[in-house]
Amino acid sequence: MSDGKIEIERLYIGNHQRLLHVARAMLKDEDEAGDAVSDVFAKLADGSLVLPVEHPESYLYVTMRNLCLDRIRKMTIRERIERRLTFTEPNLTPVEAEQERAAEMIAYAERTFPKQIWRVFQLRFDEGLKYREIAQRLGISEVTVYKHLAEALKILKEKFNPTRR
Repeated sequence: MSDGKIEIERLYIGNHQRLLHVARAMLKDEDEAGDAVSDVFAKLADGSLVLPVEHPESYLYVTMRNLCLDRIRKMTIRERIERRLTFTEPNLTPVEAEQERAAEMIAYAERTFPKQIWRVFQLRFDEGLKYREIAQRLGISEVTVYKHLAEALKILKEKFNPTRR
């Protein structure tokens, strides 16, 4: 058992900062990134994550990436937008400015998206439904779901990132 603790400690010392950097880049939140890294090492400690003998560090990074992606999938539209925007206005903290910008984007989407596109957008990002689930709920094809989401993202990019198409 002590060999396992020594191995986890070695992995922690050798990889903690780089894993934290990966989590920060993906999650855009310092506390959430720290929690994600802690979760990976907690899984190692409790035995629910077993690393392969060959290239354990690579597997550790893949696990970190997957855990971050899972956390992102569970976020609402508002949380996703708030974490990815970097927009500042006078007299607002960066967080307040990002929250204001996210609210502006969501309000714009709700006002301007055709009803069906808005509903698909909500189901995908607020409720986290898969394309198949959205299609079944709305009685449309998965291809239509994909097209509606592509159109929604195109509209938002054109309005809020006109130079980044």
